[in-house]
Amino acid sequence: MSNDDISEAPPSYAPCAAVRITPYDGDHPPDHDQAVTYRFGTPITFVHVYRTRHPYLGTTVSRDEQRMPGLVGFTVPDDHEEADTALAVAQGLWQRRGTYVAVDLWSRSPHGQLYALVPFWKRLDLDEHPGLPERPEHRTIALGESCPAPRTVLWPRSVTEPGPYTVEPGVQMLLSTDVDPPPPAGFPAPTRTTGQRTAS
Repeated sequence: MSNDDISEAPPSYAPCAAVRITPYDGDHPPDHDQAVTYRFGTPITFVHVYRTRHPYLGTTVSRDEQRMPGLVGFTVPDDHEEADTALAVAQGLWQRRGTYVAVDLWSRSPHGQLYALVPFWKRLDLDEHPGLPERPEHRTIALGESCPAPRTVLWPRSVTEPGPYTVEPGVQMLLSTDVDPPPPAGFPAPTRTTGQRTAS
């Protein structure tokens, strides 16, 4: 695999008004009670780069192009007004660097909220891929890979219909518009009973 070529599509950018990080405990379901939400009056930018591995010339014909984990990250303007909160997002990802986390993203739109979920974000050190495409006068604060889901995950959504999102194995990102505004900043309210969450 080290002889293969990896190509990157042009980056896509999304201004995020809110980011929520939800940890996993090994192979167990996501721990929604340990999720923490960060909200921004001045959005930070989510960057996604689609990547493909091309077989090295001279390998067997049966090897097809393969979709690679997407490169994902957050950037902020050099003079971002909420730099402390943005760096707290980076710190939250760094603290969970030994395992996967799920990252929810909300962007404002003229028609409500746009939503994205990176169900299995694997953190990378910034010096592992220094070429994350940034907007002019932006700097990267967090970097990772959007890994294919290794198992099915049911992901709650704030609207009651049509039920939770189903993240199937192999899915790297989920996009939606059928969501309510993001939850308040901080940790969710404590659960009332095991397996039943209070509204956030």
